[in-house]
Amino acid sequence: MIQVEFSKIIEGGKEYYVPSPIINNRIPRKSDEVFFNPHQKINRDISVLVLKVFAKLNNNDNISICEPFGGIGVRTCRYALEVPSSTIHYNDVNPKAFRIAQHNFSHLSEPYRDKISAHNGEFTDFLNSLYLDHPIMDFMDIDPYGSPIPFVHRSLKFVTTQGLLAFTATDLASLSGLYPRAMYAKYGIGMFEDRIGNVHELAARSLITGIQSIGLTQNQSLLPVFTLYYRHFIRTFMIRIRGVDKVLDRTGFLCKCDHCNTMFQSPLTAKGIVCSFCESNRILRVGPLYLGKLHNESYLTPLNDDPTIKNKYNSKNLSKIINLIHEENKLNIPWSYDLPHVAKKISRPIPPMDFIIEKLNELGYKCHKTHYSGTSLKTNANFSDLCEIIKLSSD
Repeated sequence: MIQVEFSKIIEGGKEYYVPSPIINNRIPRKSDEVFFNPHQKINRDISVLVLKVFAKLNNNDNISICEPFGGIGVRTCRYALEVPSSTIHYNDVNPKAFRIAQHNFSHLSEPYRDKISAHNGEFTDFLNSLYLDHPIMDFMDIDPYGSPIPFVHRSLKFVTTQGLLAFTATDLASLSGLYPRAMYAKYGIGMFEDRIGNVHELAARSLITGIQSIGLTQNQSLLPVFTLYYRHFIRTFMIRIRGVDKVLDRTGFLCKCDHCNTMFQSPLTAKGIVCSFCESNRILRVGPLYLGKLHNESYLTPLNDDPTIKNKYNSKNLSKIINLIHEENKLNIPWSYDLPHVAKKISRPIPPMDFIIEKLNELGYKCHKTHYSGTSLKTNANFSDLCEIIKLSSD
């Protein structure tokens, strides 16, 4: 019998058993045999909320869910309790995590407990066994340690057309281009000639591009409906549809002029690229990348209006993040300016964000704060005008 020491936590209005000690002041490591990360609560909250919107948009009160990396079962229980679900297929390879999950499942009331089918095994073995009786799911949740890329190909075969998939990545160093070889090996981003925009938005687009590239080999488009960066992870929710055009039409390169620093985008097949501002041909590129919107308005509006966030989750942080995402999505621009990086380039201090927004609005530009950082700004302003405003604040 595997012995596990428990602590108790409350999440989503329900008490759960988690392993002791709780990891509270650091990022989980691969060497942690089994752990509970309270900072992932926002991940679990948003997963429940997005899945509820998915169910409502599809008039489906019997969502079938597959969770191959279920951990200690807290999210599984929340899917059973909070989402209009019929069947939840839980799995985890770790026997200690599996035992804790079983303990949590046993404390659910019978109607919710009966929704859950629990399995303890490797990812491939679990899906193979699942295929015999439950070949197609409405929702597949891929939340491993590190990169989800090794698990994408198999996952796609188990999700219905117009079904939803969620992917979590924690290897942000690779995704943001800190290790370009790893970025190419994992995600296929083969050109990284310069840092362009906010690194966390770049990481989100790299993750989505890597996932989409696998879908394209199966004649499928995976389109993001909600994407979240938070602390040490990126989580994206994607709808699976047939055909490749919707992804290919939105894929290209992020470009930065090496002469005037103007940022712009170019199509996948573009040749002879010149700067849209100064017409220089000294262009630095990153890509290929997915350049479309990272969020779908049909999901954002219900999420932004959901009273559960304040009434049940009591999460001002989550409410603020969703509101920022709702604002940043109004501008269909595939980059965000990292203001400290811009200010450093021109050797000036960083002015208050509200000052920059006010001045950009006066010049007729659109601009919004983003959820990526408190110093990140999405705007259609050109680089030179943004620099002039930063200089103005220190004159």
